[in-house]
Amino acid sequence: MQNSLFLRALNPAKRSVSVGALRCITSQSKLDAAAKAKFTAQDEESFFARHNIKLKVAAALALGYYMGKEESALKKLEFPSSTRACCEGPELTDAQVALPEKLKSLVGADQVLGSNSRGTAVYTKGARLGNGKALAIVKPGTLKEAVEVLKECVKADVALLPQGANTGLTGGSVPRDVYCDRPTVIINVRRLNKIYPIGNGEQVLCFSGAGIFTLAQELEKISRDSHSSLGSIFLDPCVGAGIAFGSGGTQIRKGPAYTEKLLYCKVAQNGEVQLVNTLGVLAQNDEDLLRKLEAGKLTSKDMDLACTAAGSDASYRDNVCRLDQNVSRYNADLKGPEPNRSEGKVFILASIHDTFPLPKKSELYWVSCKDFEMAQELKSKVVLNNPNDLPQSCEYMDRDTFDCVDSSGRILVKMIELVGMKWLGPLWGIKILVENLPVPFAGVVCDKFLYWCNNILPSPLSRPLMTLGKQYDHHVLIEMAEFGGGELERLKERFAAYVASKPEGSIKYHVCNPAETSQAKYFRFSVAAAFKTMVIGENIQGVSIDYSLPKNEFTIPPLASDSIAPLKRLRYSHFGCNVVHEDLAYAPNVVTHFQKMKMKKTIEGMSGKLPAEHGHGTEYHAPLETQKRWMDMDPKNVMNPGIGGLPYSKEYKPE
Repeated sequence: MQNSLFLRALNPAKRSVSVGALRCITSQSKLDAAAKAKFTAQDEESFFARHNIKLKVAAALALGYYMGKEESALKKLEFPSSTRACCEGPELTDAQVALPEKLKSLVGADQVLGSNSRGTAVYTKGARLGNGKALAIVKPGTLKEAVEVLKECVKADVALLPQGANTGLTGGSVPRDVYCDRPTVIINVRRLNKIYPIGNGEQVLCFSGAGIFTLAQELEKISRDSHSSLGSIFLDPCVGAGIAFGSGGTQIRKGPAYTEKLLYCKVAQNGEVQLVNTLGVLAQNDEDLLRKLEAGKLTSKDMDLACTAAGSDASYRDNVCRLDQNVSRYNADLKGPEPNRSEGKVFILASIHDTFPLPKKSELYWVSCKDFEMAQELKSKVVLNNPNDLPQSCEYMDRDTFDCVDSSGRILVKMIELVGMKWLGPLWGIKILVENLPVPFAGVVCDKFLYWCNNILPSPLSRPLMTLGKQYDHHVLIEMAEFGGGELERLKERFAAYVASKPEGSIKYHVCNPAETSQAKYFRFSVAAAFKTMVIGENIQGVSIDYSLPKNEFTIPPLASDSIAPLKRLRYSHFGCNVVHEDLAYAPNVVTHFQKMKMKKTIEGMSGKLPAEHGHGTEYHAPLETQKRWMDMDPKNVMNPGIGGLPYSKEYKPE
């Protein structure tokens, strides 16, 4: 109503404005009390003629105050994209002042952004939290350039931050200059994006900046499947980041991103940059190795046949079906060479991964259960019955999750359906650009628009799926697949027998046709983005958490007795792996971080591990064993200082 009065006062042609409204507005001006007392509706025409400018100024000031107050209130809420403040950082040395120009001489002036360059926010602002400043953002285009850039940065005594697509959700992929004792340089690897199948395609060589969606597309050409599939796949996250954070995603037959065949750099205690090669590629020296990798024409003569290092975790299928007290995967796992779950403490350049056969046939079952216990029983008796018959994927959503996507994610689901994953990334980039504009409400205007427009579109799911979604509170999406060994039929037989053993109506399912299969997958992939749209649209707060529960733990973690109940609790998971994502919506007056830490304590009390996929970043302290592993990798604390609760200072000196 206030806004309407302001707008009408600014336009003298609109004569329906009330005397009371005019008095309210003119009280902001310097009219004396006598003038106000004489003012009547009959004086309106002459009033506007004499005081039009004053009214406009007063109304503009009042409207500005109102908008500023509203924006200030919004900034106090914690959204899934919240940021932290930064400062100007430490005073620069001569070497640090000269560094940006040296980097330009190595990679080209157009591939280096300075601290005051336009377009830096996409690199310095986190996808969910974190916001800092960088002395320079450098984008090497070859492996040799990347190594030389690293060496120059180490000489200049700066903090280094390896960065991929900057899709991380816990602040570990953006600068924290407010805490660091050195300026930060971001080395963005997106231009290091080459992909080369090896031999008959059973393995693939990837430079660290290659996107996992691009990788999947390239391997599909030779009828092979990639090592990882994530909910954020439309943003084309980097292969190197998947290794560094152990991202697993939906593929329970494959496990998390893992390899023992790597090329990476580390900074030794003496300050020298060391190139570590466990790829199994033969070369006379480092220069010859980099040349061969850039050329990409690797033959059997180039490979060390004695190298038996693994390109994936072959034990994962057996592990996930063993329903014991251990978790299936988590970020603090110490297994494998240094780059695995390193969170930026070494600089990954390239890696070799196993590829997998594409299913000969697959069917997606949308299964709805009357309670969570039945969904868990379905998982243990049917899905995880044995490692040979594992489905392609097994995903879970609760009713709050379903309702969130239906109320706030329809446009995103439809956009994926219309333009495909390939083109959604650039559209998302435009959204990020708008959110970073230095104008009021820029950070929320896109999601406000998406929320308001959501119900213009029809439901993104078919009528059978919408009916199941509204009738039941627990949904399991099982993609059953045939790989040539009769897996599909055995899985379908076990499923049919299980359903037949249950009371009528307690479990229902729908076998999706190809169109419904795509819609259901897009619906599931849209949850995180829809949650952000929902909380911004409803002016509430939102926080997210991800964790692994022991494989034999089938209960929902309870809220602590002294915690504040969330308005909504979205639970969705990589069900077969028992890796859970929760999005929690709170009222504006709740201190959300306290609630999040209480949930963390509850999960750890159940022998769960947190985080499972998103990395420790600046949100969580890593276990002492993991911190020690990182410190051994990077004894001078050059790479990504402050990660996982470690000190920001040189050589980890007390701060």
